[in-house]
Amino acid sequence: MLKTSQLIVFYTGILPICKDDAGIAAVMGHEVAHALANHGQQRMSAGMLQQLGQVGAAVAVGNQDPQTQQMVMQAYGIGSQVGVMLPFSRKHESEADMIGLTLMAIAGYNPENAVAVWERMSAQSGGQAPPEILSTHPSNQTRIDHLKSLLPQAKAEAAKFGVTFK
Repeated sequence: MLKTSQLIVFYTGILPICKDDAGIAAVMGHEVAHALANHGQQRMSAGMLQQLGQVGAAVAVGNQDPQTQQMVMQAYGIGSQVGVMLPFSRKHESEADMIGLTLMAIAGYNPENAVAVWERMSAQSGGQAPPEILSTHPSNQTRIDHLKSLLPQAKAEAAKFGVTFK
């Protein structure tokens, strides 16, 4: 049987934003969720498919003039990145938020603390972020709203394990 291991880390620079152990639980829950959901492997597979599509596009326009080839390849690159890869990554981030919120709640941490972490993250960014459509992550406000909508579900899952919150 093939065994693999995964390393879960985050940069210590985020500790002031985490503020306390509940904030760290929110970040770690999110990172563990990426591992549990095999997001790294899925991103690698999607990247390989993107490259295969690029080869197919190059073959399809191989007998065209160089200007046409360049235009098609640039359009493919931009289209596949903005239209497929970035939304795929944002979906993974939202999924990791959902799973991570539940994990932290089951571990006994009030999942409302995850919302507070992202509110602090948003304040720290000073509004400096690329448009969501050009980002690998949901915007801070999208993420905050999503987390808030998931709070009842995370608390209900924790309650199944006898965990309650004030």
